[in-house]
Amino acid sequence: MQDSVFVRLQLLPLFQGISKEELLRMLERAKFNFVTVDAGEVVVKQGTEATQLVYMLSGNYRVTREYSANFAVEEHLTAPMLFQPECLFGHQAVWTHTLVATTESQLLYISKQDLILHLMDFLTFRIALLNYLSHAIEASPIVHLEAVPTSVLTSRIIAFFKRYTLVHTGKKVYSLKMQYLATHLSTSRLSISKSLNFLQENGVLKLGRQKIIVDDFQKVIDFG
Repeated sequence: MQDSVFVRLQLLPLFQGISKEELLRMLERAKFNFVTVDAGEVVVKQGTEATQLVYMLSGNYRVTREYSANFAVEEHLTAPMLFQPECLFGHQAVWTHTLVATTESQLLYISKQDLILHLMDFLTFRIALLNYLSHAIEASPIVHLEAVPTSVLTSRIIAFFKRYTLVHTGKKVYSLKMQYLATHLSTSRLSISKSLNFLQENGVLKLGRQKIIVDDFQKVIDFG
């Protein structure tokens, strides 16, 4: 293995702290499939079986999830990043989001079979994966137990944005009607409209036709 490949792998979360000798043994036992995809290529699709570990090594990506016919979220991500390893495990083991490359991008695939049968034999890797999965599950909107503000409506809207995102960075597009958000937050459409316009006036977001656009999610974090 070339030194450049070794250094590259060591920068990824699951391989940090692993010696070159140990990484060489991993490569002998499991297949590390490096691929290049074109802009617009679908990497994984929501609802399909998750059969491999997906590392986004370089490039930019668009991630979408349809929660219902009336609500969808689009996020823009930049590599390097590990994509939803938690989806490989559990009862269903399907992707919850669709991942599309928006630029020519490089990825690393490791099959679920190789992950379980070979890489799990390495203690350092197993601990790193456990830590990553624990963090991913803790941040999941399904099990998120953070108290939602009940008084200030803008704070409740911001909590909604945070709840329905994979990562709290980058650009987000929430496709929904104001009435959907009003129903979800148990308030009136007029109150939602006033609060969203207030957030828009403060540069937190932009309002479109049945869309709420956040160009920089850090502004949401800072305002909240």
